[in-house]
Order: sequence, then structure tokens, then C-alpha cells
Amino acid sequence: MKLGKFLFATFLIAIIVCMLITVGMTVYQSVIDVLRDDNTQTLMRKAKYNNPARLRGLNLQPGEFTGYGSIELLAHYFKLGEPLPEKDKERLNNRDFRAELQKVFPDYNIAQYSNLRNTELLDLMYDSLAAGNPAIIFHAAEQPDEENFEMRYSVVIGVNLPNNQIILLDPYGVAERYTIEAFIKSARFGNYEVTLYERLLFAFRIYSKNTVYIISMETD
Repeated sequence: MKLGKFLFATFLIAIIVCMLITVGMTVYQSVIDVLRDDNTQTLMRKAKYNNPARLRGLNLQPGEFTGYGSIELLAHYFKLGEPLPEKDKERLNNRDFRAELQKVFPDYNIAQYSNLRNTELLDLMYDSLAAGNPAIIFHAAEQPDEENFEMRYSVVIGVNLPNNQIILLDPYGVAERYTIEAFIKSARFGNYEVTLYERLLFAFRIYSKNTVYIISMETD
């Protein structure tokens, strides 16, 4: 009898601890969201961005599904052929997506940046494209011919701050033009109806807002 009560009490304590951790992580993520949501207008006044940055030589190639299609696009860009479609029907979380990039491009440096400030995200994308390094953004966008939004990974091919334009190549091989405001909203999933389960995934950093991957042309 005493053993049963002890096990029940232990189970109850474990449940309470898990709930407290979950609430704490959720509140912490909410605070981070507010602190990282800075004003991008300060970038527009910098002479550094007068010349648009553009990724050249990337041809439109239709992808298979969210995430993996962008890897296929870059495989064509690097002239490495198409990677094996082991996960082309899955939505990869942020860590798995980076691992998949590293597997497909083992001779390149793969850097993941998450929970960036809005200005940090735009600046990093601009510098990467200006240096000829591809960038992939994790964001929310409408599915082709549908009104539903999905999480996806798209290749950044243009950053033109003076003209208020960000150009992405989505996994389906379609070039999409965003205003700065619309792009930031997309990268922060402000246009996406996050489920309770996905909210927990964001809280525990399985997914992260303002996340970008930089594929460096420089080998190790």
C-alpha cells in the first residue's frame, strides 16, 4: 500500500514538474519573440544596402515537398546532381534539416542561425548573398493553389532593401517576392495558425522563428 502511494506521489510530482517546465519554456519563448521583433526601418538608411544582393546562376527546378525541394535546388546550383530523396515526403525539423544539408553538401560549411532579431536576419541574408553564399529561410507560406499555409524551407535569391523586396525560391521552383514587412511576418510565423503542439515545438526549439541556414562556398 505504501509503495503504491509512493509511486503515485512520484508520478504526480513528475507530471507537475513537466507542466512547470513546459509553461516556463513557453513563457520564455514568448519573451524572446517580443525582444527579437525589432524595427527593420533602421537598415533602410544604411548605405551598405544601396546595391541589391542577388544569388546568380540558380535555375528554377521543381522540388518535391517542403524543405527537401530547397536542398534539391541547391544541389543543382552546386552541380552535385540530385540528392537521394530519402526524406522528400517529410517535413524536417530545424536540426534534421541542417543535418540533411550537411549530408548532401559534406564539403561545405553549413551554419544555422535561429531566433535572430529581424535586423540580424536581413543583414545576415544580405551579406551571405553578396558573398555568393546561398541562404535558406525557414518560414510559413501558402501552399500552391491553396489557401492553407505550411511551414517550409525556401532559398533566398534576392535581398533588395531600398526597393522593399525579398525574393525567395520556394521548394516548388517558384520565385516569390515579398515586401520586408511580409517577409518578416512569414519568418516569424505571424501568418501561420500555430497549433498547440507546434507551439510546444517552438518552445522547446524543435522549430525556431527567424531561422536561416548559410551554405558557405569556403571548404574546411
